[in-house]
Amino acid sequence: MKKLYVFLAIAAFLLPVEAFGQGYYRQAGVRTGIRGGLFIQLPSMYGNGEVNYNAMLGFNKNGIQLTVLRITYETVISEISPDLYFAWGYGGHAGFIVTDHISFLGERYNFADDRFCPVFGADGWAAAEYRFRDIPLILSVNIKPYVELSIPAFVKIMPADIGISVSYAF
Repeated sequence: MKKLYVFLAIAAFLLPVEAFGQGYYRQAGVRTGIRGGLFIQLPSMYGNGEVNYNAMLGFNKNGIQLTVLRITYETVISEISPDLYFAWGYGGHAGFIVTDHISFLGERYNFADDRFCPVFGADGWAAAEYRFRDIPLILSVNIKPYVELSIPAFVKIMPADIGISVSYAF
């Protein structure tokens, strides 16, 4: 939790002071879930506000992982509420864990001592996002399925990494 406060304090000083309730283009926040973490999301460099790039730094099993996603926003849900958006995307992650065991297909494989294990994989993304009009806050319920390869050669498949994101829009 202390890391979250440090991240938000740094972001508050480095980012522009103005925040608008509509027309969000960038966001920074925190995501819960199996592979949760701190993230920043920026619009595409081509000026298309419907495509964003998300970079998330997660801490898991005494390790660190960087996830980068390309997210596309749809306004299909706008009939329910004009502030409700659907998002989908894809990307990948890389990092490492330090562990004394790895689980694979329900089996546990133990090492003699802690081992440094590089990991990399492919990620998907689907979310329903609500953008508040009067305050620069965005709430999201999302799912981020992933496939991961760790070295030594173990494959992990997570079809339902469900999380909640809270972010500051600027």
